[in-house]
Amino acid sequence: MTVLEARERVGGRVWSEELPGGGLIERGGEFITGGYDATEETAARLGIRLEGMGINYPHRELRPGPGPAASDLLAGAEAAAAASASAGARARASAFLSEAISDAEVRDVLATRLQSALAHPFDALDARFLVHLPYLVAAAETKRIAGGNQSLAEALAARLAEPVRFAAPVREIRHDSRSVRISGDDFNLDADACVVAIPIALLTELRFDPPLPEAQTKAIAAIPTSRAAKLAVPMRDAVEPQALMSRSGRFWAWTTPCDGVGGRVANAWAGAEPVLADLGVDAGPGGWLAKLAELWPELDLERGRAVLTDWRADPWARGAYSVLPDVEDPDGTAAAASPAPGIAFAGEHTAVPEWTGTMEGALRSGFRAAEELLAAS
Repeated sequence: MTVLEARERVGGRVWSEELPGGGLIERGGEFITGGYDATEETAARLGIRLEGMGINYPHRELRPGPGPAASDLLAGAEAAAAASASAGARARASAFLSEAISDAEVRDVLATRLQSALAHPFDALDARFLVHLPYLVAAAETKRIAGGNQSLAEALAARLAEPVRFAAPVREIRHDSRSVRISGDDFNLDADACVVAIPIALLTELRFDPPLPEAQTKAIAAIPTSRAAKLAVPMRDAVEPQALMSRSGRFWAWTTPCDGVGGRVANAWAGAEPVLADLGVDAGPGGWLAKLAELWPELDLERGRAVLTDWRADPWARGAYSVLPDVEDPDGTAAAASPAPGIAFAGEHTAVPEWTGTMEGALRSGFRAAEELLAAS
């Protein structure tokens, strides 16, 4: 088996990095929460340990506070999710949220949490996304892989009989009933079958001969890619694990002992274009650093060593992750379907309906794609 990788590393949008002065950060996928069965099982099989982050993903102190009670948020989330069960593809999330929840403060917190999690403007979401709300406010233990989440991809790559071929982006896939030819800028590779696992934002540029079915091409093109950024800032002093969310800035921040230096790195996440614009991400970390210091003045930040990651600027991602469902392909099956006997699609955007946008979804999709090809052979 040959694995072709466009980057110089494995992991894609799961990227663990050691800061020059010490401190392990996750520049991409970070949180392993409830239901990540494939992730935990794969880690156990590879002898990789998971460790608790000291925070629960849904539990964030709101500043300025105190904000709605956790029980009110959960009740509101469940009411909105139940109401959305009958929503059509063109129903707006904002309208259903207003009908389901009378408390304006609860509505605002839930809308902020959903926008942040999906990294897509809340006003652009259809009502079916409200089904995610109970998960976003219910208690769930949060873990990371010891030594960095990217180590899972590295361990899988190490088990391959043939080393991963880096700096080898694929440009075209030609296929017939018997074989597949994969071509890049300076290579051609003939195979019995292949798994295509590239971000949805790049999939529209990959040439297929014969072309993909028209309905599938339209479905792929209709899937938006979210925009998100992460900020990591070393601190002079260690702090206890904690998570805060900014009411005005619509971003959240956390500390964890999983940083390898005893809780001396502050981390922050911002999702959705309007939020990143307000933080001035395109101009660098300065604006966000100022708002982080305002949100969390207790932290002694080493601002000059801040690391900003904006996935839209990454040429092999061009965004954070897919935003499904959509009007053209409500359940995501058209985009994820195998277009030919020897080709299977994988990636978080194919992990429909509940695991899109997650590390768990990417891993599950790989298992599913491999099973499809083995069954076809």
